[in-house]
Amino acid sequence: MSQAQVGIVSKDFVSVIDKVSTIVHKISGNRLGEKQAYMVETRVKKRMIELGMRDASEYLQYIDQNYEKESGVLVGLITTHHTFFFREFPHFEILKKILPELCAMTKKRGEKCIKVWSAACSRGQEVYSLAMFLDYHLPQIDPSMTYKILGTDIDSDSVKVATNGVYHQNEIKEVPMNYLGNNWAKGTGDIAMYVKVKNVIKDKCEFRPGNLLKISDAVKIEKFDVIFCRNVFIYFESHQVEQITKDLMNHLYPTGVFFSGISEPLSGLKLDVVSIGPSAYMHKSIQSAPVKNSGVISTSISRPQMVPAPMSLAPEIYRVMCVDDSPSILTLLKKVLCIEQGFEIVATAINGKDAMEKLKTIKVDLVTLDIHMPEMDGVTYLEKNFSKFHPPVVIISSASRADSDVAMKVLKLGASDYIEKPALNNLEERGEEIRTKLRSVAQDSHRKPVISTFDQDHQKQFVISNPEKKIRLMLASISDLPMIKAFAKSLDYSQPGSVIFFEGMGEILEAVVKEHTTDFKQKIKYVNSQDIKIEPNTFYFADFKTCFPDMHKKYSSFPCSLLAYGSISAHSAKTVSEWKNIQILLEDLGEKSNKTHPLMAYSTDVVPATSFPYMSCRYLSTK
Repeated sequence: MSQAQVGIVSKDFVSVIDKVSTIVHKISGNRLGEKQAYMVETRVKKRMIELGMRDASEYLQYIDQNYEKESGVLVGLITTHHTFFFREFPHFEILKKILPELCAMTKKRGEKCIKVWSAACSRGQEVYSLAMFLDYHLPQIDPSMTYKILGTDIDSDSVKVATNGVYHQNEIKEVPMNYLGNNWAKGTGDIAMYVKVKNVIKDKCEFRPGNLLKISDAVKIEKFDVIFCRNVFIYFESHQVEQITKDLMNHLYPTGVFFSGISEPLSGLKLDVVSIGPSAYMHKSIQSAPVKNSGVISTSISRPQMVPAPMSLAPEIYRVMCVDDSPSILTLLKKVLCIEQGFEIVATAINGKDAMEKLKTIKVDLVTLDIHMPEMDGVTYLEKNFSKFHPPVVIISSASRADSDVAMKVLKLGASDYIEKPALNNLEERGEEIRTKLRSVAQDSHRKPVISTFDQDHQKQFVISNPEKKIRLMLASISDLPMIKAFAKSLDYSQPGSVIFFEGMGEILEAVVKEHTTDFKQKIKYVNSQDIKIEPNTFYFADFKTCFPDMHKKYSSFPCSLLAYGSISAHSAKTVSEWKNIQILLEDLGEKSNKTHPLMAYSTDVVPATSFPYMSCRYLSTK
């Protein structure tokens, strides 16, 4: 290991990393270098914890004493890569364009089954993505055609997971809604958070162990119309990539297509292939060979035109309008939906009313729509404006997809897909899900949106149980009163008591309460005593300096949701941060102001004020 590599890992782990890397390379061919050193260390440490070990030398001795068993564990541990459903969606777009030709060529050889191989399939997400994709598109192209997908991976545990076909529901949410369909069954009881693939697509998928350095051991002499081998070549040396690709191409029909990872182009290697798109390849030439065609043996075939002209219904760059009252979300969406990724944000709007006006003069291909916004929310916007002539709409919202009162309503009103808005600090990481769903919707805009059984089965309402044992706190100023009134008006069902703290207002608050008593549907009270009992469905106005410390002492064991309107003083932020069992939500003031907010380091999320009611109720309903 080089000095540079030693510098990024624990010194006492250098020998372990060297030994593990050598074992994995010998068995799988994966070359682990400096870039993978930290990954190897973290995964090996996790393995040591499972074995009850802390010392590196102890684990080295364990490897020597259990070499055959442990080497297999290490190969699975190190070679299992992060993956997700419909990863690198541009490859699915290419596959959709060439499917008609693949069907024609398959039937030309006398068969009606398109054969697909997902090499290095990890835990099966790629296989089931392909199955959902083909199950959706093949009937539209040729109802007489079917498909069969083989998934292979060197890690036997990954193969078992793939064969089982059970995934956490959060993984399934990444799948474009048109492909979810009726393909997944919801778990119950202890596995209520999981879903299982149904036999309608599972029966067409098969999984086997397979080493890319010994391809024929897994597939013998089988041939395939499509081969996926993506995001694994980074672990091999160039001469190995060249040999593996040659071996894979030997199992590809003359008219078939091979996909490598988009970040793993095969240019520069000595391969007899031609590119038909980003990391998508065909045989450079078709050799003369007998081909069975309707009972007649033909001695040669001509190369098909597998690279179709650009689809007339889908522009190269999708024009998008983003509707959201969060300035930070709009800023991040501009980073996610950029020209380099095939998108151009041509307009933004801060609510539904603003979007209505701008769509009168701007032509767009897609609309992303928030739900909770001032003046006109996303639900009202769809009720007033959505029709078959409206651009496809994808919801990006802080509201949970399982909230039947909100999410199901927008889907029934015509939204094509739904993305749960992540926290601001990881929206960019979710960029691929956003781009995938937008591209999927844009290319299938003629189809009427259909709510999947996954979403129907997951409907529920957020009801706060035992509200007398929970509390909601707000940090605000007098100028925030209109937003607080809107917050109170939006609340349904029985709610915990809500205490609104103001800084430096003192006894003036009593006059404020008297003035606004009729503006709330709940009871409102002025608090100037330390000895106060918080009751459900009541709003309390209190001075922060006078009441917060004692409120903390009395109610700190209660599950608490705290909403901070605007900014607060550093002293108050320090006091608030000491409340342990708490959700802290900050009003989105813009990217620059958010970073300097005194509570930023302690916040759970940063959201527009219009999202406070939902986010707070969701949190308190789970406690």
